[in-house]
Amino acid sequence: MKVRAGTGASTADEADEAGRAAAREAVAALAGDAPALLIVFTTPRYDLPALLAGIRSVTGEAHLIGATTSGEMVQGQFMGYGAGVVVLALSGGGYRFGVASASHIKDRMDQAGQEIARASRAEAGASPHAAVLLLADALLGDLQQLAQGVYRITGPKVGIVGGAAGDELKFIATYVFHDDQVVEEGAVALWIASDHPIPVVTRHGWEPVGVPLLVTRAEGTTVMELGGRPAVTAYEEQLGLGLGELSTEDFWGTSINHPFGLLQCDGSTVIRVARAKTQEGTLRIQGCVPPAGSAVQVMTGNADTLLAVVDEVVHTALEGHPEPGVLLAFSCAARAQIFHDRTPEEAERLQAAAGAVPTLGFYCCGEFARTVGVLATHNATLTALAL
Repeated sequence: MKVRAGTGASTADEADEAGRAAAREAVAALAGDAPALLIVFTTPRYDLPALLAGIRSVTGEAHLIGATTSGEMVQGQFMGYGAGVVVLALSGGGYRFGVASASHIKDRMDQAGQEIARASRAEAGASPHAAVLLLADALLGDLQQLAQGVYRITGPKVGIVGGAAGDELKFIATYVFHDDQVVEEGAVALWIASDHPIPVVTRHGWEPVGVPLLVTRAEGTTVMELGGRPAVTAYEEQLGLGLGELSTEDFWGTSINHPFGLLQCDGSTVIRVARAKTQEGTLRIQGCVPPAGSAVQVMTGNADTLLAVVDEVVHTALEGHPEPGVLLAFSCAARAQIFHDRTPEEAERLQAAAGAVPTLGFYCCGEFARTVGVLATHNATLTALAL
C-alpha cells in the first residue's frame, strides 16, 4: 500500500500556534488516514518545547522526529532564515517505523550510534529491506563516529541518510527532536522497515582542480599535514596562492568554493569543507576530518554546477520506487551560501523534478549518506531518499 504524505507550513510568531497550524495542514492532506510519523524542520527562533506541544496537540501520539535547521524546503518553497516550521505527516503505508534517541553523547558517539540504531530497529521489527534516517546536533564534533556506530548495526545493506541540525549558521546551539522531547547534544534515529529497497542517493557537483594529496597527519577535526607539509601551505599552493596570501579573515570566502574531495575506491569523492585555518598552519574541517593515509583533492564548483545535480538526485531516488509518496532531501548550508539569492532554485528544482510527489527537506550543517565504503558524512552535498 502506498504511503500517504501531507505537508504543512507556518510562519506564525507564537510557537504553539505555528506548530498547530502546520500540523493541521499536514494531517488534513492524509484524507482521513491517521499519521504514523511526523517529521519536523524548523527555525530555531521558536520556543521548541511549545512548538512540539502544539504539533502533538493535533497529531496525538504518533512518532515525531525533527531538527532545527539553516533553512527549510517544502513543496518547492525555500522558507528562508527565521521564517517558520514545516511538518510532514506520513501514513504507515507499507512501512514500519522505529524511533530512538540519545542525549549528551559528545564523548560516546560510536556507542550512542549503536544504541539508537539497535533500539529503533527493535521497535520497527524485522524486514527484508530498511533505511535509517539520522539527525544529529551539528556541534558534537566528528559526526563520522556517530555514523560509524549506526553502521556497526545496519551493516552495508541498510542505507543511512539525513543531516546535522542547524541554527541558521550561528553555530551556538542546534537541536533534534524525538516525540515531545528536545534532545540536547544528541541524535535521533528513525528505522524504516520496508518490503522493497530504499536507495539513498547523493551527488555534489564539485570537480577536482588539484592533484591528489596524502593526508599525513590529522587529529580530531583538524588536518595538520598534507604530503608531510603544513596543511595550509599545501592547500594554498593548489589554488595558486602565495604563502600567507589568504588571510584567516578571508579564508571561509575561498574555502567554501574550494572544498576537499576525499577519494573513494569507486572513483567518487566525499566532500570535506575546511571552515578555518589556524596560525599554526592547520585546517579545521567541518564535521569529519579525512583520516591520515587518505587521498584528497582540492575541488571547485559554482551555483550552476551544484544546482545541476538536483534532477539526477531526484530521478535516481524515484526511478526504482514502486509507488513514491514523498521525497526527503538534505542539502548543505554551504551550498545555500554559494547559491546566495538563487537558493530558492534548489527547492523549486527538487519539486519540479519530483512532479506530483511532494518534497520536504532542510539545509544541514553536514549530511549523512552512506553509499560506498563506511564513510557516511558529507559536506556541501545533496542527498535524498523516497518513501
